[in-house]
Amino acid sequence: MARSQNSRQLLLRSAGIALAAALCAGPAFAQDNASGDGETREIIVTAQKREQALTDVPLAIQAISGEQLEEQGTKELNDLIESIPGASSVSRTAPGFETIQIRGIASGTTGDATVGYYVDDVPFSVPNLQLAPPARLFDLQRVEVLRGPQGTLYGQGAMGGTIRMITAAPDYDDVLGRMQIEGSTTSGGEGSYAVDGVVNVPIAEGKVALRVSGGYESVGGFADLARSNGAGGFDVTRRDVNDQESWNIRGKLGIRASDNVSIELGAWRVENTLDFRNAMDDVDPPRFNDTTGPDNRPNYIDTSLTLLSGVVNADLGGAKLTSSTSYIDSVLDFDASFLAGGILRNDSRFETTAFTQELRLASNGGGPFNWLVGGYYSNGQIESDICLGLFLPCATPFPPFNINSTGKIDTEAFAIFGELSYGFLDERLVATVGGRYFEDRRETSGLDRYTGAQQAPVGATFDTFNPRFNLAFKASDNLLVYGNIAKGFRSGSFQTPAQAAAASAALGVIVPTDIRPDVVWSYEVGAKGKIADGLITFDVAVYHIDWSNIQLQTTINGVATLSNGGDARSRGIDLGLVLEPVRGFQLQAVGNINDSEFTSVLPAIVAFNPLAAPGSPIPGVPDSSLNLNASYRWDIAAWDARASLSAGYVYRAEQLDSSGLESDQLDELNLRAGLEKGGWKLFLFAENLTNNRVALVNGPLGVQPNFPRRIGARFAIDF
Repeated sequence: MARSQNSRQLLLRSAGIALAAALCAGPAFAQDNASGDGETREIIVTAQKREQALTDVPLAIQAISGEQLEEQGTKELNDLIESIPGASSVSRTAPGFETIQIRGIASGTTGDATVGYYVDDVPFSVPNLQLAPPARLFDLQRVEVLRGPQGTLYGQGAMGGTIRMITAAPDYDDVLGRMQIEGSTTSGGEGSYAVDGVVNVPIAEGKVALRVSGGYESVGGFADLARSNGAGGFDVTRRDVNDQESWNIRGKLGIRASDNVSIELGAWRVENTLDFRNAMDDVDPPRFNDTTGPDNRPNYIDTSLTLLSGVVNADLGGAKLTSSTSYIDSVLDFDASFLAGGILRNDSRFETTAFTQELRLASNGGGPFNWLVGGYYSNGQIESDICLGLFLPCATPFPPFNINSTGKIDTEAFAIFGELSYGFLDERLVATVGGRYFEDRRETSGLDRYTGAQQAPVGATFDTFNPRFNLAFKASDNLLVYGNIAKGFRSGSFQTPAQAAAASAALGVIVPTDIRPDVVWSYEVGAKGKIADGLITFDVAVYHIDWSNIQLQTTINGVATLSNGGDARSRGIDLGLVLEPVRGFQLQAVGNINDSEFTSVLPAIVAFNPLAAPGSPIPGVPDSSLNLNASYRWDIAAWDARASLSAGYVYRAEQLDSSGLESDQLDELNLRAGLEKGGWKLFLFAENLTNNRVALVNGPLGVQPNFPRRIGARFAIDF
């Protein structure tokens, strides 16, 4: 793969994206004009744990309103990621079982995630697995994406950035409701449909309100099941087998206990089922080998989430006190056979439970000096039941290739954090300094079913101090310039003795069960604002990241193992532009150029995998991405209605799998047309209009393709 190798090439590519974005443009990163009334409204965000206008936040941040998400047809996390500068999917195994990288911080699919996830004020964190919340993006107030390490305010794991899903709050005064239905066809596959709805009811007007939302989606399959006919070909035994079903229900109870105290209690249940998997043979049409495994069960991947939360906000006059409490129960359960004859079999289950509590006190502003202090506590565990067999059923001892074991990792962590800022020159120059001390005590134990040996508990404590320094200058009402230095941190973890043994045998060195933490330091300068009398809104950031003691994933005979393998660096530029030449017509663009590579790697890993040598690119990271969008909205006076048209283009460069296989370049064209009248909306859409079929991920067990062309309609009504 051709990669930029020096700063000059990086600058040239950045200039190319800037020119392309100025001529065309991607999804809105700084504004909300979903109503199409010609007036741009600033999105208010809480990325820095206080309410701020998006253009006043001295960070690389993108915010998209709930209305925009629905109108753009953004239904899941991967749809959203395509519109975030510097972000991409490392793996899309199944809904919720997916790995995302931001700004080149990617390390496979095991170990703690390198991106932090929050639902409202509640963290979604799964030890030792790179999972994302398996949720549909419906009835959200907005989504905030913070790029770059967020170790001070959001803690461990947010090394690449943080994604916050802010759900819609209960309305205390009005009975509200909305329902939408959607149907679509799939090129070469089955159709899909979805139903979503939300109801809001004030229980005690102005004091207590309940908001309930939920939905169901069935996504048609497009890959076939086939069996070798013995003559060098395959006979199809079943068609369109990779169906997907998901449903969710969420409730939020809002209570205004007094003029100064509010409480929100939430509960969310999500379930997803994918038949077979997202890794398949790279043929047309895509197919799976007809190998149902030794117990004659079909392949599947199930993910589920139960999230309970309580958030209390109290206005104390000069400060605001916030308490956030949560409990999550997340399950990943899958049964998979790979390769001809079911040579590789993996039947595993991972269940995570976690309790978290955060308490913080923040100044209410009103002067040059602002501050925030807080504390955080979490207690969780992940229980694994792994049955992995190579050549033989996993119940048959065949070390180190077969694993049949249970394990548990317990984690108990706490943190104290704070930030101070002061405004100089009539608060046009604001200096911020912050820090977070984090300590995580982890312990692991397990059982080897082959020998009956119980692994004695092994524990370790991982700690860090994560500082942040930020200097922001409001050069004018339309220009903010900032610099940011921040440290990010990912806690250490453990792997099973079987994983460590497999890695030790392959690498020829002792690989321990305990994996040490890795750290990033990020250096960034950016600017955001408006030029040409508000005609153009822009957001640009240039960054350099040093990553040390990386928790590198190495896949050995189908076994994913970890080791602290080396160091890397990532540098690049994010760019976003919005151009509004006339009322109702908008051109938007977001893009990224990234140059990331290993700077040092453990020699044993290089000997096993020469593609991980110093100077080689980091797997799972494309060197460029671009999202362009053009939209036009206008009134139809004769119908008392409003119409809209939009066209979007998504580009992502090739990227490597950790095995060294290269994915395809992604080029997709999407079209949407809408009509609104009164309380109803009708949208027609075509996704991947040209039906360009590519391998988003190319790995040793098959490719993960993009979805074929979908053409459909969505009808929504407010009541």
